[in-house]
Amino acid sequence: MSHHKLSRRLFLTGLGGTVVALPLLETMLDKHGEVFAQDGMPIPKRYITCFGGHSLGADNTNVHNMYVPDTVGANYDTKLALEPLSEQGIKDDVSVISNLHIPWDDTAGSRHIGFHLASLSPLISGVRSLADGRTVRGKSSDQVVADMIAGDTTFKSLVYRVQASWYLDQSAPYGRDLISYRGDGDGIEATVSPQQAFRSLFSNFTPPDPGDAARRDFLLRSRKSVLDIVRGSYDRLAPQLSGADKIRIQEHLQQIRELELRVGALAPQETASCRALDDPGADPIIGANNPSSGGDGFVDTAGYSDEDIRARLLIDMIHMAMVCDLTRVASLQFTMAQSHMNMYPLLNIPFDLHEIGHSSPLRTEGVSRVINWHMGHWAYLVKKFKDTQEFNGTMLDNSAIIYMNEGGHGWDPEGGKDDSAHSTERMAMLVAGRAGGLSPGRHIVSNQAHPAKVLVSAMNAVGVVGDTLGEVQGNVPELFA
Repeated sequence: MSHHKLSRRLFLTGLGGTVVALPLLETMLDKHGEVFAQDGMPIPKRYITCFGGHSLGADNTNVHNMYVPDTVGANYDTKLALEPLSEQGIKDDVSVISNLHIPWDDTAGSRHIGFHLASLSPLISGVRSLADGRTVRGKSSDQVVADMIAGDTTFKSLVYRVQASWYLDQSAPYGRDLISYRGDGDGIEATVSPQQAFRSLFSNFTPPDPGDAARRDFLLRSRKSVLDIVRGSYDRLAPQLSGADKIRIQEHLQQIRELELRVGALAPQETASCRALDDPGADPIIGANNPSSGGDGFVDTAGYSDEDIRARLLIDMIHMAMVCDLTRVASLQFTMAQSHMNMYPLLNIPFDLHEIGHSSPLRTEGVSRVINWHMGHWAYLVKKFKDTQEFNGTMLDNSAIIYMNEGGHGWDPEGGKDDSAHSTERMAMLVAGRAGGLSPGRHIVSNQAHPAKVLVSAMNAVGVVGDTLGEVQGNVPELFA
């Protein structure tokens, strides 16, 4: 039986603008499985930046981290902070780059004093920070990449954040909640609602008829699945598909249904002023602010909004969107800079994340347990890409997935002390994937390279030409084969 070559922009559509994108199919590719048959475009590359609002060590200890491997090169060891890389079986897919450094001397890519606000600009955009109140002064790497590789995808980029709120009565985020920038001071607000993220992936078309849209919304509220609404579209498509493509679509739709059920299972917490809503996809209630960041006055039931569940759901959204080529670029901020998210529900440590690095008696071990939680989710993301087959390998073979943290451990020029969590010495980053010749699975010790050079390397791997991000020039050649 002969089958038609289908467009890579094919969707299942239904009532009221409901839309379900399809995964990469044999009938969309040339006979070698390397380019799209209709337009000759190569299999897309993907770029994901992830951020955790933590440093690597705690105050007043010479234990700089439990993160950086002792072994240099291949077969590196994984300490407490990076244990999930081994547990998920992805260590050979990830390179660790250590001894990174953001200077504070008013040179290219340097930071001003004021650690939490001033470190973000050089870290994500390569542009030095100034004492003028602006958090980030350049275009972040994800938006540079999106300008180059987004093409005609539905979403130029996805910008998600797991931490749902600032969580501290005493202050406001003032930009610590932003990790993606179009340019100087032009931050992109992140989506924090799994429900909103899910609906955007399936209802991106403008309904031609408001009545259809209303009927669609009624069906969804009546516990109908988006897959029920697009069933007729699939039935019309099926005769054009090979047996292998039919199986692949069925597996894809099953993954969507499972994600839909998990989003729908999120129930709000019952409080005196809140009752469970009828909407099956209600997000968890946003946790209350905490009057204290740790120790006396700390309320261990505040400052948390089921971020453990939110992280998995948002990661699944990113994966699904990239499987369907709805986007090729994403940023995922697990926790805000100077994060005040309560870590007691996750780690049984009665402090918020930020204060663990300053006041917890666990010191660097406590910080490393915090990172371990972040790493569990980041490793889950990398493994999903590794386990998703494409016709020329896996999605991870065509991706660069970065993890960066807010700081390192060492000298703090503002506080005038060493062994500080408010330091950009001894920083480290992770890069997963094999896009563009990346050769993962090694611990690379840099000579105090700027973290932006790691981002430049990952940007080059997915097709961005040039060796500059903001004011920082150069890459990390050791990341490539």
